Amino acid sequence: MEYDWGPGGADERASLERPNGSFATQMSSVTSPERSRRITLCTRAAAVVITAGLIATLFRVGQLKISPPGELAGSSGARTALSSEPRFRGTVFDRAGRTIAIDRPVWKLALDPLHFTEHGFKKLDAFTRKQMRRLDAPEVDPQLARYVGPLALVQEQLRIQRLSKLSEELSTRVDIPQEKLRTQLISAPRKRRYIVLKQFLDDWEVDLLKQWTSEARTGLILDRTTRRINYGPDSLAMIIGKVRANGSGGSGIEQRLDSDLQAQKGTLLSKRTSRGSVISIPEGTYRPGMHGNDFQLTLDVHIQELVERRLGEQLEKYNAGGGRCVVMDPRNGDILAMVDLLRRREGVEEAILDDPMRRIEGSLARNRNLVDAFEPGSTFKPFIWAGAVELGVGDRRSVPQDSQGRVMVNLKPVSIPGRRNTVKDAGNNPYKGPLKDIETILVRSLNTGMIEMVRPLSDRETRDILIRFGFGSRTNCGLAGMAEHSGQVTALKDWSYGNTSVSVSFGHEVSVTTVQMARAFSAFCNDGLMPQLRIVRPAAANAEQEYIESAHLLRMRALGTEVSRRTKAALKKVVTEGTLSRHARSSIYSMFGKSGTADLPNPAGGYFKDRHTSNVIAAAPFEETRVVVYCVIDDPQKSLGYYGGLVAGPVVKDVIEQTLAYQGVQPDLNDPKSVDARDQLAASEADQLQLGGE
Repeated sequence: MEYDWGPGGADERASLERPNGSFATQMSSVTSPERSRRITLCTRAAAVVITAGLIATLFRVGQLKISPPGELAGSSGARTALSSEPRFRGTVFDRAGRTIAIDRPVWKLALDPLHFTEHGFKKLDAFTRKQMRRLDAPEVDPQLARYVGPLALVQEQLRIQRLSKLSEELSTRVDIPQEKLRTQLISAPRKRRYIVLKQFLDDWEVDLLKQWTSEARTGLILDRTTRRINYGPDSLAMIIGKVRANGSGGSGIEQRLDSDLQAQKGTLLSKRTSRGSVISIPEGTYRPGMHGNDFQLTLDVHIQELVERRLGEQLEKYNAGGGRCVVMDPRNGDILAMVDLLRRREGVEEAILDDPMRRIEGSLARNRNLVDAFEPGSTFKPFIWAGAVELGVGDRRSVPQDSQGRVMVNLKPVSIPGRRNTVKDAGNNPYKGPLKDIETILVRSLNTGMIEMVRPLSDRETRDILIRFGFGSRTNCGLAGMAEHSGQVTALKDWSYGNTSVSVSFGHEVSVTTVQMARAFSAFCNDGLMPQLRIVRPAAANAEQEYIESAHLLRMRALGTEVSRRTKAALKKVVTEGTLSRHARSSIYSMFGKSGTADLPNPAGGYFKDRHTSNVIAAAPFEETRVVVYCVIDDPQKSLGYYGGLVAGPVVKDVIEQTLAYQGVQPDLNDPKSVDARDQLAASEADQLQLGGE
């Protein structure tokens, strides 16, 4: 069949069939060898370029993987995760093994806000999902959209709405106010991927959160952490101190022993996918952690409780502004209790230095037993009296005496050359004539008698008495560190008999701390030796006997044995015949001690004439002394009473009796009622004993 070319088709056919026609020419040019070579070369060149590009790309990828530049170094390890293995901070025990401070495992709630606003909100329970879907079409403010862009505005409004809804839902499951939670979530920096919502969750909160999230990746994170829990009375808080959020000690024992108490967390490095799933754990990347070291304190929780309770009762009774009390074992310097209380009184302009941190948290309080110094008054007389006797006063350095050897003391107000005011005795002095001996000066607490005790001494000798008893230097008992007050002793170049020696002889113009007074008084309990105070028991001392025997290595001599015993006997008469005989005399244990009353310093300068510091120091039993108690009551109401023996004496007596009964020390007085009284005390203390910890 022949093709029909149509009208004019004959001419077109003829042109195509001509040998030199255009169609033949085109076909010949396409199939020419030169054209084929060009195509081959172009193809090969393209293949080489593509291959070289692929090789360069692979080389660059390898280079970035092996040695990334600085700007990428931070993100190059984004697919590895360092997991921490919790370890516990060391536990603190009291001397009887009761737990005082311990770490407990707890849960912490956190949120990844970016993950939640983009993905997590879809994986909440059905009700919440339904609520949040209704929020996916916010109204757009046209004017605001012109500046930030409509898409950015919609995203921000969606973020705020979803976080607001989350805060509403969370507030029903976690004890956090909804508005506070909402503000925290919305105001957090956009780039932050970890926001702590609550540091410590209760068990019921953890249960609700686990049920709510149902294992879904909502962006809510439950992390395991530890919480420091303290046991014991409130007054222990300032001694134990506080642990910061980062796990380091911030104050008190926690700060002092921080390097030993600190735990070393274990770590594990793992490779993960972008979604957080573990791919592998490289060999050698696990580092086991270590728990912190445990410590045992010399404090006894039970003694601390009874001192706090008894001191608080006395502050209420005399409407005092504050009180301090230290209980120690003079044999080895163990601090058994240390209490510091403050009271704010309506309508009274307080003269005691305020402690605003105490009102925030007890562990942040200033421990006035260590950092606040004061003038003790007559409680200081035993140290000057004993030091003067050691230097020969009353023997080779005579005091005024009559023909019968009695001490002649001017019992009327005495004027001292170079001194602005006269020296007189407190209250109505019943003595009108010579004293039996120099012990009577101490027993009757005569200011005019103390003048005669220091008159034969040089300025240096009088000042050295204070230094030998440790006044003017820190006790380094294991608390406060450099913050511990060293007290104040006048420099020798500023010392004078009329103004300094006379004032110091009855406890003025010298400032001390309660721990300094307790340490110095222990010299009368140990034949003139003072132990080094301590609040932490040595780790190697497991047996009580070994612990006591090792204490003699830390003793310092303040007095000779004979003078120490003579002073101790005089102080026993203070309790039986002197200023402590009415309000601080025990019928169970033989006590020896001294009371004092000093004018309260005025913050504006000088002293108050009608406000005082009342204090008493005492020890018992007389033979083989086991306990020293020093109590200071600040600013008692004068109309109710202010003398040291009246205000602080009963506290010291009760604490001594209850402490010795609790320790099982047998009564040493021949009072037929003493055994029954001791049994009653022991039974009472057994009922009140509350063991701290577990």
